[in-house]
Amino acid sequence: MNKIFVDLEMHPIPRSFKEERQICTQEIIEIGAVKLNEQNKETDSFCEFVHPAYVQKIYAKFQKLTGITTEDVAEASVLADVLTRFIDWCGEDYTIYSWSDSDIWQIMNETRLKNLTDLPGLTYMYNNWRDFQQEFSELLHFEKVMNLGRAVNLAGLDFSGREHDGLADARMTSHLYVESRDSKSFDRLRKMVEEAFSESTFTMGDMFDFGSITFPSE
Repeated sequence: MNKIFVDLEMHPIPRSFKEERQICTQEIIEIGAVKLNEQNKETDSFCEFVHPAYVQKIYAKFQKLTGITTEDVAEASVLADVLTRFIDWCGEDYTIYSWSDSDIWQIMNETRLKNLTDLPGLTYMYNNWRDFQQEFSELLHFEKVMNLGRAVNLAGLDFSGREHDGLADARMTSHLYVESRDSKSFDRLRKMVEEAFSESTFTMGDMFDFGSITFPSE
């Protein structure tokens, strides 16, 4: 069975779309993912921008955060096409992981908003989705979730690419997964976490991503 690690970049739907925002407050503007085989080796990657239906211009704040411009999404395919290609790329036998459950809720809500809930393969994806952020925190006995950048730093890994890039975030999540499955690497990580907590300059705010906790719009 393959393992898919996915990261979505989203952009707020303008507040003028009041009815639409009752269902979904954001639109997907990028899907990034990597695929690992049974030996936890990366075998393929997926990365596409998505043309939003309601967002006419990428806000400066989100352009700075993600590196995605209005021009990037202007010529991209709409969600129905990109999501269909992504599902096809995932294959027929896989487990999918994301860093937090915000991505699965985004797909659920946005496909409902855009009448795409009958896309082939969506139900399988939902049933085989795992929140690796939660799993990672539980492995280290944390009560709160940890942001991806902090987890990567604590694991002693170099963040390849930029944070909030769909493909880079997905790949780093996969690297953390591989580390967590290696007993020696995980023991080292546990010790690094214990040392971090013992430092007087280390704060809970450095460790956890309280802002990443999201709730479904329903």
